[in-house]
Amino acid sequence: MAAIETQSVEQVDKVSLRVLVDKERNRVLYAEAGKDFVDVLFSFLTLPLGTIARLVSKDSNIEAVKFGSISSLYQSVSKFDQQYLWSHTCKEMLLNPRNSMEDYCQKLKLNIDDTSMQYFVCENWDCRRKNSGCRLSIFRNKICYCGKVMNREVFPEYPNLENGFVKKNVTFIISDDLYVMPNVFEASLRLLKKVVDLLKLSLTSKAALTSFILKKNRFVVNPSRRNNLEFLIGELPSDEDRQISVKVTVQKSDEQILFVEAGDDFVDFVYSFLTFPLGRVLHMLQGFSSLSCIDNLYKSLCDLSPDIYLMSQGLKDKLTKPLIATQFELIKQLLPIGVATLPVNYCHTYYDHVKKFVPLELADHDPSIAKSSFVKGPSTYMVTDSLFVSLMSSISTMLFLKRSKVRLSDLEERVIKIGVKEGLSILKASLTSTSALQCGLKKFIKTVKVEK
Repeated sequence: MAAIETQSVEQVDKVSLRVLVDKERNRVLYAEAGKDFVDVLFSFLTLPLGTIARLVSKDSNIEAVKFGSISSLYQSVSKFDQQYLWSHTCKEMLLNPRNSMEDYCQKLKLNIDDTSMQYFVCENWDCRRKNSGCRLSIFRNKICYCGKVMNREVFPEYPNLENGFVKKNVTFIISDDLYVMPNVFEASLRLLKKVVDLLKLSLTSKAALTSFILKKNRFVVNPSRRNNLEFLIGELPSDEDRQISVKVTVQKSDEQILFVEAGDDFVDFVYSFLTFPLGRVLHMLQGFSSLSCIDNLYKSLCDLSPDIYLMSQGLKDKLTKPLIATQFELIKQLLPIGVATLPVNYCHTYYDHVKKFVPLELADHDPSIAKSSFVKGPSTYMVTDSLFVSLMSSISTMLFLKRSKVRLSDLEERVIKIGVKEGLSILKASLTSTSALQCGLKKFIKTVKVEK
C-alpha cells in the first residue's frame, strides 16, 4: 500500500485535527478530532436550508456553490415583490431563518451560523416588573400589549444548557466522506480496509473512484426496508385534506416540466423549505437525502451511544430530529415537521438595581395575521422547475417560454395534487438537483390524466 503519514491541522480558533494522508495518492484517509471539530460537524444538521443556501453562496477558501434548487428558491425570495408578502417580517424570516438550536450553537468554539439572535421587550418598565410577565419578540419594533414598541434588546439566560453536543474527553475518527465514529482501533482498521476496496475497484472497474464513492458507507437497513426513497415515499398514506392542487405545464415532446401555476398555498409550502433544519429533512427522508456525506454524518450520529459520547440523552433526538424555530411554522404544513417551543422561559432585567426574573409571553410575529403564512392570497404564481417563484402573468409566461425555446404547440397542461408523498419527493430533489419539480414529480405526472 502507498506510504502514509500523519499531519496536524489547525482550523480557525485553534481547532486541531490529526490527519492520516496517503502521500502517493494525495488523499486523506481519515482524521482524528476531538469535541470542538465534531461539534461543528453535528451543528450542520441544525442549520435551516435557507441558512445553508446563504452561507454557501459566499466565497470562502473555495468559490461559492449552488445548493440544488434551494439556492434558486432562496434567490426568488430576495427578489420577491414585498407587496405580495404579509409583511416585511416574512421576507426577513425566509432570508434569515432562525436555528431552533441557536442557544447550543452559540456555545460552540466555531459557530458558522451568522443569523442574528436577538430578543426584544418594550421600554415600559411596568410590563417587565409585573408578576404576570412581559412579552418577548424575536423581531424588533413589534407592538407590546401595553402599546409600546418592543425595541429594547435583552439577553436571555439558558440554565443547565449543555456545552456543545459531544463529551469533552472523547476523540473521534472521521472518514473522508464524513462518517464519524469513536476513536478505537477497530474503527481505524475498518477505514484502512476501505483503501484496499479502492485498490480492488481500480483493477476491476473503468470508473474506480465513481464505484468506490457511490458504494461506500451504505446504510445497513432492515431487510424489510428497501434502500430506495421512492419506495418509502410510496408507502406513506395520502391525506386529501392536506393536498394542494397545482397546474403543471409540460413539454409534450419530452415530458419535461417547465413550471407550475399555483396559489399562495403551494408557494408557502416551497418557501417553508428554507426554514427546515437539515437534520429534520434527513429524518423525514429516513436518512436518504442523496447528499452522501451528509447522509453519512447523519447515520453516524444515529449510531453513536448518547450515554458514552453525547452531553445528554436528549441531545441525540434534538440533533437527529431538530425542530423548526418558534413562529416559523405553517399551520397547514404538508410535511411532518415539528416546531420548537420558546428556548428560554425567563429573561433577566433590572428594576431599582435589582436583578429579577420575569416570565415571558412570546409575541406573535404579526398579530394581524390569523393564519401562519408568508404569501398573500388569493394570487397566482409561477414556480419554475428550479423553484424560482414569481407572480404569474401572461407577459412573464411568454417571456419564460421564449427563453426556454419551447413552441406553444408543444405545451400541455395537467393538474396534479401535491400531498405528503409528492411534497417529500420535491424536497428531496431540491437538495441535489436544479430541476426539483422534474425530478420530484416525474413519477407522479405520468399517472395524471391530461386536462381537456
